[in-house]
Amino acid sequence: MITLADIIQEILESGAILVINPTIIETDPDDFLEHYGHILDTIALVAKGRSGFTFYQSNSAPKDKFNGVFFHSFCTIADNMGIKVKALLYNHGDNFLAQNADFRINNNEGATVPSHACPSQEHFSKYIASIALEVAQYPIETLVLDDLMFPSKLTCFCDRCRRLFATKWDIERDFSFEFLESRELLEEWKETRATYINQTLREITDTIKNQKNIDIAITVKADRETGYLVGSDEYFGQNITELAKITNNFVIHVNPWSESFPPRESPEHQQILSSLAVLKDYSSSGMKYSLYFWNVSSTEKLASVNQMKEDLNAEAVFIEPSLPPDFTKRRTINLGF
Repeated sequence: MITLADIIQEILESGAILVINPTIIETDPDDFLEHYGHILDTIALVAKGRSGFTFYQSNSAPKDKFNGVFFHSFCTIADNMGIKVKALLYNHGDNFLAQNADFRINNNEGATVPSHACPSQEHFSKYIASIALEVAQYPIETLVLDDLMFPSKLTCFCDRCRRLFATKWDIERDFSFEFLESRELLEEWKETRATYINQTLREITDTIKNQKNIDIAITVKADRETGYLVGSDEYFGQNITELAKITNNFVIHVNPWSESFPPRESPEHQQILSSLAVLKDYSSSGMKYSLYFWNVSSTEKLASVNQMKEDLNAEAVFIEPSLPPDFTKRRTINLGF
């Protein structure tokens, strides 16, 4: 049976970019780099996890109790070794902020959605931009923004979001998704949600670009269950055309909630390629795109991932060898169950 150490070795030797979250892959930076440094060109390190805690000493966000210097140490040592670092920063997926009443996000029934912060909260944009700027001060090549999105198409129906939308469109404040459908206001609702995501991305990029010129990428979850890239706007408030006006760098998370590794000749594999073929059209306008996969735990899965990278002409592929520990909860939330 292949071990985690074995698959990490294979991932790095294949040229893929391994994503290290210290709460999932428990490792000492010195030991890791001593063992794998000779085959490493680029590594992706999580700087702020979905817990809301940082893996470095932050002046803006709480520090992780057990891994509070991981990103700082790993990034610094890697840079000294000539290894390029891409930093990954979770945004609206934030368990810490989700516990604050001012940042809570609600679903269509008015229930609080755990582990996410509301994108309409204007203080959030300033908060996450200040964290992003701290991370950008490290010797990183790219800042990858994950979970910069609404958790599902049936959010956010908090009092603030409802009030702002109701005032603009002169409707009753206590509206539902079904009410928006009946009044043919879903398109306006989608545009409003996308505006909040765009504003946050703009705040982050402007804050960083004013001080440092680094690449800033945003992840987009392209799953079969949510309509791949076409559904990213409806489900998550991510209008790719509008986002591309702010950054030209995208990381497409392929089928995070569905099977990502069907055989190359299978209809499922061809469906993924067909659904993501539009990326090649985007690339003609200057967009850069990479792919992202979870649960690459075998040689066969790694081969499938690298084949998909080749088929789609992607710049790179980001890989996590396992599923996140809260996979089931996140899947349920993102799919709106």
